[in-house]
Formats: sequence, C-alpha cells, structure tokens
Amino acid sequence: MRRTLFLIAPLVLLGCSRPTAQPDVAPAPSPASAGAQAVAGTDAASLQSATIDPLFAAVAADAEPPSVMLNRYVIALLNRDRSASDAAWAIPPADPHRADDAAIRQLQGLRTLRLDSGTPLARDDRQPSRLLEVPVRLRATTAQGTFRFGGWYRVQPSPDGRAWQIQSAQLRPTLD
Repeated sequence: MRRTLFLIAPLVLLGCSRPTAQPDVAPAPSPASAGAQAVAGTDAASLQSATIDPLFAAVAADAEPPSVMLNRYVIALLNRDRSASDAAWAIPPADPHRADDAAIRQLQGLRTLRLDSGTPLARDDRQPSRLLEVPVRLRATTAQGTFRFGGWYRVQPSPDGRAWQIQSAQLRPTLD
C-alpha cells in the first residue's frame, strides 16, 4: 500500500504542474493591413464613445443617469437642503405635506437615508423615451426606528435636455 502511495505522489505532482507558457509570436502585419487596422480602430473608438444607452438618449450624452440624480436628491433630503431637493423636481412641491414623497420628507430626526434604485423602465412610446420610471427601495433610520419604503420615481428630461428631473413619485411603507 505504501509503495502505491509513493508511485501515485509523483504522478499527481506531474499531472498538476503545467508547462511554462510559450510566448505567442504573431506575424508582423503588412503595411497595407496595418493602416486599415488603424483606421478601423479609430472608427470603433469614435463609435464606442458616441454610443449611449438608448433608454437615456432623451438627455445630453454627458448627463448623469437618473439613479445618480435620485441619489443626490436623497442626500439633499437627508441634509434638509430644501432648495437642492426642490431643484431635482420639474415642478417642486409647494407643500412638503402634499408632495408625492411626503412620507420621506416628513420624517423627523432623520439620521440615515438609503436609496436602492432598479433599472429604469420606459413609460411612454416615444423613441427615445421621455418618461422613465425608476423603481426604488428606501430605508430611513430615525430616532424612532427604521422605516422602509418601496415605489418609484418618474423622471423626465429638463427643458434644456441636459439632465433628468423628477416628474412624480409613489412611495409606500413596506415590511421586512
């Protein structure tokens, strides 16, 4: 039995080792094909940089996605910065008690507020879509405890087309 183990051990070591990697030597491209590759490379790079997600094509290419805008909005709410939070809306709510997301705006002693957003869904038939619905889950921690909300924010392009703005929201309390 011991002899068998002594014979198997070298086979296992040899079987697990791999040969040293051989450098791949590619043939040198001909001057004509090298020029074509360079042109094709620049075309591919320009197409890649110009390509944006068709879902977000209603705003400028360098605009932040709706999820980032909503995160900034939540930070403004957490910091009680009403001017910054109202700036995120296409039509800011005049009364925070009647706002679409009044449940979040009315929390007292807010310590933390976390937003998890899902993949936006187009809510109109236009191409590109001018109304996106972003599913969200919010967790708010206050002195009274932790509250969870689920729902969505609908966003639309700003009048100048450079950013997304909140059009409406629907948030409901949820249980774990």
